[in-house]
Amino acid sequence: ARFEAGDDGPTIEVEIEGEPPATVRGAPDLLWRAVENVVRNAVKHGGAGGRVDIRLVARGPLVHVEVLDRGPGIRDADLPTVFEPFFRSNPGKNNIDGHGLGLAIAQRVVHAHGGSIVARNRDGGGLQVAIALPLAA
Repeated sequence: ARFEAGDDGPTIEVEIEGEPPATVRGAPDLLWRAVENVVRNAVKHGGAGGRVDIRLVARGPLVHVEVLDRGPGIRDADLPTVFEPFFRSNPGKNNIDGHGLGLAIAQRVVHAHGGSIVARNRDGGGLQVAIALPLAA
């Protein structure tokens, strides 16, 4: 994510904070891809604020991964469909490569691992994508 953030355009700072280790049971490659898709999406679409934050915290029986950006966010009316395949926010205005599959893939992987994923606009601008996965026993 840090490599992509510095590629072709203004530098975007990617900050990671958390409480490692947090272990979940599942397919590591799929879980990696799900988180990577969310982070890549934040860097591409929400990096206008110059920074993307990734937070990891274990609370109760879950590990929470939050990806926060300071971009334009998503229209409230579009939030319920942001995880549908081929969804593109402002397709006429944004000039960014992609097919609108990253968040749909992330949702399927997270759900297959017994977790949840939601997107919401942040106060002051930007988007927060929150993933919750069951901690390994």
